[in-house]
Amino acid sequence: MTMNKALKRVLKPFWRVFIDALPSKWHVELEHFIAYGRIPNLEHPKTFSEKITYRKLYDRDPRMPPLVDKIVSKELMAARFGPDFIIPTLATFESEKEIDFGALPYPCVVKGNHGSGMNIFLKQPPEDEREVRRQLRRFLRYDHYKTSEEWAYSQVHKRLLVEPFIDGGEHGLIDYKFQTFAGRVFAIQVDLDRHTNHRRCVMYPDWTRVPVEMTFPLYSDPLPPPTQLQEMLRYSEMIGAEFSYVRVDLYEIGGAVKFSELTFYPGAGIQETFDPPEFDEIFGAQWDLGIARGGR
Repeated sequence: MTMNKALKRVLKPFWRVFIDALPSKWHVELEHFIAYGRIPNLEHPKTFSEKITYRKLYDRDPRMPPLVDKIVSKELMAARFGPDFIIPTLATFESEKEIDFGALPYPCVVKGNHGSGMNIFLKQPPEDEREVRRQLRRFLRYDHYKTSEEWAYSQVHKRLLVEPFIDGGEHGLIDYKFQTFAGRVFAIQVDLDRHTNHRRCVMYPDWTRVPVEMTFPLYSDPLPPPTQLQEMLRYSEMIGAEFSYVRVDLYEIGGAVKFSELTFYPGAGIQETFDPPEFDEIFGAQWDLGIARGGR
């Protein structure tokens, strides 16, 4: 490890404490400046990232918190579209102490319901239960709102849930993320090989490529559309019809459409960057169109 990398590693926790202690507006403006080299225009937000930043600070739509809760959102989607639309929740826990690892159905995934990236994949009962519980305890202590200023997560009751592990085959379980503006899908973000060699591409609804790279290396090989693309578009547009913007994340498993999650603040407005950067403004313009069509 170089001296520069070692220094960054040592200083990172202190930087996190400092930036998380700032007033919300300063917090998001500073992180936006670090990501884009400019202070966000919050008086007249124009780019996609600026509008996410504006939403974090000012949008208090009471419909959002239950929809970002990974447990509650699945219940709502199952009630609306039927139980086959979701991956079943096998168990929920208030605390890592409640889990009996001997009783879990393997293979499975244990995850937090109140953020992203909080997943533990278990193919069999863990050899070191104490270490797994320590990781899960860290998940439950994590304050996604404090770190990202994404208001909806401040209203989520933190819990753990268990789902069956699903092997997606050659590329793992492919994520299809439908960028939906007031009930119209503008683009589909496709994430492949997430746990090995994460790559991404972006497609239009007619499955032609959007000439943009987003954060992760471009997946440039030919990629056939999911067999249920039209159904996925239909679900995304029904779910997104009431919002000026929401990202609807879906899977295709065994030829059936399955719900993953809803995201109102993708990448917190600072992590999902566009190359070329003009697409930040292009996506932002779709948000304007969504408002014109009546989405909140």
